[in-house]
Amino acid sequence: MTRQCFLRCLLDSHAPINLPHNVEIILGRNKVTKIKDPVCSRQQISLKADCEKCEVELKPLGVNPSGLDGFALKRHGQYTVSHGNRVEILLNNYIHVVEFEPPPDGYEAPKPIKRNLDDSSQEIAPRKKSKIESEQADVKEAMDNSWEEIDRGEVYIFTAKGVKSSNKIAAFDMDGTLIKTKSGKVHPVDINDWQIAIPQVSKKLLEKANEGYKIIILSNQSPIGNGRVKIEDFKKKIEGIVEKLNVPIQVYLATGKGFYRKPAPGMWKLLSEQKNDNIAIEMDSSFYCGDAAGRMANWAPGKKKDHSMADILLAKNLGLKFYTPEQFFFGHSIANVPMSNPEFIPQELKSEPFNEALISTEKELLVLVGFPGSGKSTLAKQIEKKSGNKYVTVCRDVLGTWQKCAAEASKLLKQGKSVVVDSTNPDTESRARWTSLAQQLNVPCRCARMATSKAHAQHNNKFREIMKMNHVPVSDIVFHSYKNKFVEPTVNEGFKEVIQVKFSPTFENKEAETIYCMYLLEK
Repeated sequence: MTRQCFLRCLLDSHAPINLPHNVEIILGRNKVTKIKDPVCSRQQISLKADCEKCEVELKPLGVNPSGLDGFALKRHGQYTVSHGNRVEILLNNYIHVVEFEPPPDGYEAPKPIKRNLDDSSQEIAPRKKSKIESEQADVKEAMDNSWEEIDRGEVYIFTAKGVKSSNKIAAFDMDGTLIKTKSGKVHPVDINDWQIAIPQVSKKLLEKANEGYKIIILSNQSPIGNGRVKIEDFKKKIEGIVEKLNVPIQVYLATGKGFYRKPAPGMWKLLSEQKNDNIAIEMDSSFYCGDAAGRMANWAPGKKKDHSMADILLAKNLGLKFYTPEQFFFGHSIANVPMSNPEFIPQELKSEPFNEALISTEKELLVLVGFPGSGKSTLAKQIEKKSGNKYVTVCRDVLGTWQKCAAEASKLLKQGKSVVVDSTNPDTESRARWTSLAQQLNVPCRCARMATSKAHAQHNNKFREIMKMNHVPVSDIVFHSYKNKFVEPTVNEGFKEVIQVKFSPTFENKEAETIYCMYLLEK
């Protein structure tokens, strides 16, 4: 007897699909399945039936996850499916049952349990719950709207009535993604200057909520942190937006510039560790949607470039699938959209060995040159330590003025010490103070030029802010000013030698290293 294999739609929306023996069949969004959902790829799953073993080899191919009996499958993984298993072409959607005709030898269909309504002694054995079902069974809906303040106002969290924790998260940016201004201006003129961005927003959010996703918003809101907007007024705006969307949503507002501000992962860390009822988030099944994707000018006719890359870089930091609003709400492709790349990619940074040439056998004045945050202070400490404290650092950030630094350097040189000058020294004028001092005291003067780029130095500055290191935060204006003033140092200025020094980071622990290797800048 020849056995056949079919994939039968649970809703009978189309005829059973024949799976010939040992032939790969690829299914997805097409006329055979009658699936029109743009979230489903045309090549969503691969199926190959073995009618002799009564098994089907299943491989998920689509960008969005497929499912098997309610569980998400890993893209490009390989799974063995048996008679009666439920294949979800999209996780929790478009459910089909694998059926062999005739069924496998020894297979017995589940028998309905006959029960005498008057006989309470007959009990139906409960189905054993999966781990995920057991976790979620105890999750309670939020009974009312509530607000929380975290880290003295660094983050505010709004939880709407009806929000339930989940292992699947649908995360969205707010401005430019879910809402836009009524005025047509880039930034809202007041807390009432908003409207839902497109009609499809509420419908799509509701679909995801019905699929078991927890809907969250992650939004940078520095105007609250700098006092331009009162938090009590902004709370009314958030409550109005959630009410208009008519979907239970949990909203996270980052008001500062530290670990919570996108693209840093602080808001997501709060969600996953404290605000999801201890349910582990399935990152492969979750996603993030935002408009700050680094798209270049005219990425679509007449469109301006994106204001930043904060949203797409947050997704990269977390390993989440990312969608632009046009992708998620309209099913558009970004395959041909021109995208910017970050100016600094921290994962590409390599550790550099200490340059022994920085330490001289004779007494000298060593002048450091580089952006704030370029690694000058770290280098100065390394030189002090490796020289056995034959070098001593004079730092403008500590002493306050270059005159005080010069006086201290003169004293140390007269005592027989070598001196490291830790200040930015961007131009020939600032460096001439030190070459002149060296001439007066008849000691050689060398220059150590930090090769750290502006973007790299800004990344280091951001890292120091996040880790709450003992450094004064440096504004972007200071970085721009240094770049405009900068003149490449040469031996013609009176230096005996100019040494190029590459930045080499050191970390107190693994957590610090992990954060450093993330994208911390918004562009």
